[in-house]
Amino acid sequence: MKKQSHITPGLRLSVMAAALASALFAATPATAQLSTATLRGQVSTGTTATPAGTPVSAVNQQNGYVYRTTTRQDGSYVLPNIAPGVYQIRVAERATETVTLNVGQTSTLNLNTGTQTVVITGAASRRDVVTPEVGTTVSRDQIERLPQVTRNFLSFADLAPGVRFDVDQSGNVTLRSGAQNQDNVNVFIDGVSQKNNILRGGVSGLDSSRGNPFPQSAIAEYKIISQNYKAEFDQVSSAAITAVTRSGTNEFHGDAFWDHTGTNLTAKDPFQKKAEAQGIGRPSSSQDQFGVTIGGPIKKDVAHFFIAYEGKKIEEPRQVLAQNANLLPNTGVVPGLLAKQGAIQSKFDEDLFLGKIDAQISDEQRIEATLRVRRETDLVPENKLLSLPGNDVARDNNEDRFDIKHVWSRGDFVNEARVGYEKYTWNPHSSATEPYVKYLISPSNTPNNVKDVLIEGGSPNAQFRQQKGLLLQDDLTYTGISSHTLKGGFKIKRMEYDLSGTSRSVDMYEKLIDNVTGVATTTKFDAALPPVGVNFKNTQYGIYLQDDWQATPKLELNLGMRYDYENNMLNEGYATPADRVAIFGKQDPRDGAPAGQTYAQSLAKGGVNIQNFISDGSNRKSFKNAWAPRLGFSYDLQGDRSSVVFGGWGRAYDRAVANYALDELQKNLQPGGEIWMMRTDHKAPYTDQFSLGLRQAIGIWNGEVGYTNSRSRNQFNWFGGNRDPQGGWGTQSPIDPLWGSVPGFGTLVLGDFVSQAKTETVYLKMEKPFTRASNWSLNATYTYSDAQMTNKEWSNDIFNWTYGRYANAWNPSTNVEKHRLVVAGTAGNLLPWGLMVSGKATVSSGLPYRITDCHTGFSNCVSIKGDGDNFTQFDLGLAKEVGSRYGSLTFRLDVINLFNNINYGGYDGWVGGPSNPPQNSYGGDNKNVGLQNSMGGPMRTVKLSMRYAF
Repeated sequence: MKKQSHITPGLRLSVMAAALASALFAATPATAQLSTATLRGQVSTGTTATPAGTPVSAVNQQNGYVYRTTTRQDGSYVLPNIAPGVYQIRVAERATETVTLNVGQTSTLNLNTGTQTVVITGAASRRDVVTPEVGTTVSRDQIERLPQVTRNFLSFADLAPGVRFDVDQSGNVTLRSGAQNQDNVNVFIDGVSQKNNILRGGVSGLDSSRGNPFPQSAIAEYKIISQNYKAEFDQVSSAAITAVTRSGTNEFHGDAFWDHTGTNLTAKDPFQKKAEAQGIGRPSSSQDQFGVTIGGPIKKDVAHFFIAYEGKKIEEPRQVLAQNANLLPNTGVVPGLLAKQGAIQSKFDEDLFLGKIDAQISDEQRIEATLRVRRETDLVPENKLLSLPGNDVARDNNEDRFDIKHVWSRGDFVNEARVGYEKYTWNPHSSATEPYVKYLISPSNTPNNVKDVLIEGGSPNAQFRQQKGLLLQDDLTYTGISSHTLKGGFKIKRMEYDLSGTSRSVDMYEKLIDNVTGVATTTKFDAALPPVGVNFKNTQYGIYLQDDWQATPKLELNLGMRYDYENNMLNEGYATPADRVAIFGKQDPRDGAPAGQTYAQSLAKGGVNIQNFISDGSNRKSFKNAWAPRLGFSYDLQGDRSSVVFGGWGRAYDRAVANYALDELQKNLQPGGEIWMMRTDHKAPYTDQFSLGLRQAIGIWNGEVGYTNSRSRNQFNWFGGNRDPQGGWGTQSPIDPLWGSVPGFGTLVLGDFVSQAKTETVYLKMEKPFTRASNWSLNATYTYSDAQMTNKEWSNDIFNWTYGRYANAWNPSTNVEKHRLVVAGTAGNLLPWGLMVSGKATVSSGLPYRITDCHTGFSNCVSIKGDGDNFTQFDLGLAKEVGSRYGSLTFRLDVINLFNNINYGGYDGWVGGPSNPPQNSYGGDNKNVGLQNSMGGPMRTVKLSMRYAF
């Protein structure tokens, strides 16, 4: 492409290589950025480099902010830490053309001041070419246009290779990459980590929630990096997502929207049809989402504001249907129970708020303040199918964050200082005080082989989890050395954890219904437990240094090192209760134990050194070896950015969630209860990442093919620690742990950093970026994955009950498909009547699952692999914009799962015991051995939307 235009006499531009909207790559080193972009290049006069110290500036065309630097000895310049946006570039105050910079992007703009013309060469659709990272950028156009129901901006994270964004039947979200633990992802918003320190899910507010972590209307764009992020990324060893929020501009802009869907716009799933056939109708439901944004100048070119609010209200149907009704007699307690079944609604309310003020207080200094508030309440049943009215819990999910960022730039350095405060609270609780009663039925009228019927009474769940933190962070970028961009920084975060509650706030009963008389007899009783808790503080330290070095005109090296340390990640001052410690030094009282053999010695015969798990309040050790080197390269084969080989290797550390400390405390406070102990030598989970790939320009398309390898270690697991007096597993089935411990106490459960996971992928990406000229875009990502883990549960669960029974064998991961294809595209004004169309298609080979086979005897049980059905979903969006002098009104229709594909999400995984052997043959490649028991995706759902913007 070549473009010429006349500008101020005496000025000429040469823009070499390209990225989206004239942002191009390559002559000088890149610098990593969590929420900003970098502009770099060469300034010359004719064939001679411009003198050192020549002023170069970038002026934001939306808010007037100016970013300044000067040229180095060789005439090169670097403008790091620029907020994404559209910029006019100036040399010695003489204006040039504009460029558009995206989050995490590095663009090259070479300037020649010898003539009067502007020349732009290269493919203007190339971006993120000279980088070792494996990832994908999601633009504001894609966020606004691609179809979805939830308004969770993370919904499109699966456009990146190896990343999954899943929503279960209850609307709870899981974000993961490969076979790695879901806790090891992290999201950075405007450079601030959103890490969940206390619960699972990686991101605060993502665990056990059908809400959104952030108002989507406030997100400008984001980037998903699934491999080889730079050293400034911390507390992440899986996928890292870096997002930037919208800001006010020199003009007032705003919008208001409303979305609606509900029962009459959603097709019935097979389970709802089955219930309806039994007389249990589906109640009416609705989901409404609404919000407003407004932003504009406080003082033109100096200060601006932006405000966003989003609300969500859900009234979701739930059908309570007695299970195993064919076994129930029509007498006793049964008629009364059956009269309570029927249709119920589960309600959800959420409010999200973002307020932002930014100001350029001088030519060298800028300041930005952000306030975020989240309030969420969800009424959740203990069991979606079995819980009668009242057997539910109100789950509060609240978050407050406040951050102030100060940026000081002068010549060849930029310093970014930040202070912040966060408070995140998760509080499921029930106001009911009636006992929890679970009714069971048995064909033989015995406690063996019992089946569920219904649950009534109050929920026993009463939990409180809170993390509060104060953040001090500073990052310095230095560009004064030719061919090098140095960036380093530190972070200190003072965290406080308040973890308390009880899993049995009311008495709990299990009652067996006589299958003749209908009389319910108590077979199990657990008394209510008082709430207990633990409070502890933890200081997190992080420091890093990275050098992006242009070793040759074609070769760029990215060299970094990071170190992290936490002084109290898991309640280091905890002491194991004396009654638990005492049992290990006493004679093993079980049959078969030789005289004089202690319980600890019995465990030692089975490879368990219990001394490694006994805490005396001073012997727990914080992990001190979290050194994380990160190395990357990119090589431009022809020197024109059309063919770039890239790759890298790096180690990334994460952390274990603080809730494990509460699990240990609560269990050990129960007299004669279970014994839970964590290993005293604490470790931090980490992943070694390797990738190698090729980026290739193919006309207007960007192509990429690559190979990645991730190996994760030190994943935390609870497992069964008990062994028999000979150090063995007694008469337990090969797939079961040896439950229990010594008489008088419950099961011995040990926690250690022992699980591993590994994923190999080969991926192919094709991208045609959106441009105003073409008015359409298309992204396609195919990923082949081989994912395995050492967890005997075949999932990234925190329980690995039979750990230690066999060699550390590798098992298939139930969280990763072999084949996955995601295609997403948008187009404007290509259909009649000016309709805008968008779509997203997801096709995969289905998730594997574990099959338990005991048909040759319970002592011979084995676990084998089953393959779930293929997954297919196509989503379609249609929109029509009507403009006027007062703004624009957009009407929109989204259809999720347009073809109403039935995608099952789970199987019971049981094919029979000795008394009921399987009726079919099965093996590792056979599908549908177990019965489908859940949905893995929505049925066809229509969402109606309306948006007014000015």
